[in-house]
Amino acid sequence: MMSRRLAIVCAVLLALAIALAGCGKSAEKSASAPKGKRTIVFVFKLVGIPYSNACERGAQQAAKDLGVNVEFTGPAKGGDVAGQIRIIENQISRGVDAIVISPNDPNSVKPVIEKAMKRGIKVFTWDSDAPDTKRIFYVAAADDVGIGTDIVDKLAKDCGGKGKIGVMSGGQGALNLNLHVDGVMKGLKKYPGMSLAKPIIYNNDQPQQAQSGVAGLLQANPDLVGIACVNSPGPPGAARALVAAGKSGKVKIWGLSMPSENKQYLKDGTVNGLILWDPAKLTWVTAKLVNDYLDGKQPVDGMDVKDVGKLKVGKNGVVIMPGVVITKDNVDQFNF
Repeated sequence: MMSRRLAIVCAVLLALAIALAGCGKSAEKSASAPKGKRTIVFVFKLVGIPYSNACERGAQQAAKDLGVNVEFTGPAKGGDVAGQIRIIENQISRGVDAIVISPNDPNSVKPVIEKAMKRGIKVFTWDSDAPDTKRIFYVAAADDVGIGTDIVDKLAKDCGGKGKIGVMSGGQGALNLNLHVDGVMKGLKKYPGMSLAKPIIYNNDQPQQAQSGVAGLLQANPDLVGIACVNSPGPPGAARALVAAGKSGKVKIWGLSMPSENKQYLKDGTVNGLILWDPAKLTWVTAKLVNDYLDGKQPVDGMDVKDVGKLKVGKNGVVIMPGVVITKDNVDQFNF
């Protein structure tokens, strides 16, 4: 009797072991890149904000249009350099075909980019670059320095070329944002009547930090006439701070941001204007160029992309797509 019971128990345990082994293989397989289908993975600075959500929509559309597997991921919080590197390491382990990165810190991703390239995984950047790495090319929505000078030019026009302005960025390590800030500083030199309100505000891509940062800036600089915002949460965060302080329309705001986040502020005059691009199109174009590269086709200067326009291909593998100025007069034309 005991031997029969023991046999039954052993049979059950064996069945469980086989089932668990099968589960283990299934989980391992699901973590790998899909077999027989090209996989391109975008790794952004963070996920869950309107800008990255728009980028993700572009990745999803590219997957449908190109017939390849396009994924979008990133850390849950802004400025998480270590978290972003862990995600990239995971893509290397999966054996994907290409990784496209918007680095939180260009220097920190250098070793992991080299590791991926040695494994035969092609690496590119978009939105923000890591130029001193082995990345193949970088797709930008605009000239990173030029966009900062453009913002200052717009502020100077609205402020009469006089007064103190503040500057707000996202994460301190993001190369594209630092270049935007460099452009702001360069632009300020053209206007001797304008000065910088210190310190520069870093909101780490968090809307609440954008609002509280500007609230503090207003308290420290009651004579502030304008704010240059070089990341997406900046203009709406600054606008909320101005409304709360009763200074809507009295302090000018120009910056990079999503039309959908700023429509009411543009229309009521709290935000004067935005200089941006469609993040979904930026990501879609990048996916197309990466897919073309994997097929042996290089991006060419002046190439015309439907619904986007002509691309500029410059030195060091930098590809730039055209941008747009958004004001109260045309904000209704944009659905992102």
